[in-house]
Amino acid sequence: MGNVLVFVSIVIGLGVTDILVSLHRLLRARAKVRWDWAALAVAFLVLLTIVQMWWTIAQPTAKSMTIGAFLPMLVELVLLFLLASAVLPDSLPPEGIDLKAYYHDNGGYIWTLFAAALAWLVATDFVVTAPQLGIRAALGRSAEEFIVLAVMVSLIFVRRRWWHAIGLCVLAGGPIGWLSRSLS
Repeated sequence: MGNVLVFVSIVIGLGVTDILVSLHRLLRARAKVRWDWAALAVAFLVLLTIVQMWWTIAQPTAKSMTIGAFLPMLVELVLLFLLASAVLPDSLPPEGIDLKAYYHDNGGYIWTLFAAALAWLVATDFVVTAPQLGIRAALGRSAEEFIVLAVMVSLIFVRRRWWHAIGLCVLAGGPIGWLSRSLS
């Protein structure tokens, strides 16, 4: 698991670095940035989700990992990296940037990646747990994730700002709840 954790840490570190470098560029050019709460809130949610994922993977396990177990994890890492790379602009045009417009233009892509990452996680967990628990129990175990997934999918198609505010509050409950439980 040691080599896998190093690889996972590198990929996750690259995603976190992308968010932080993009934020740094925005802060440096703050006079040319029209700030928007939604883009920053989604960036923070993605950052918390990535930290949560890394922390979960980094927990010690007694068994070694096979390539068959690693490949689904690799897909999840790729989706999280793409999500981290999309959440804030990579470059700033000389005239500046409007984060509200950026979020509006890229929100569908961002939420598609977020939903794909969660769907992949739920699907891989189902494949592992269904033979042990049975299909009905394995699906029931993921009921909360299906609700979260539905909110994410709705954010792909519904462009209303008030719905994005509600969706972000609902979605933030997961990582913030996890963080509050993990602090002790």
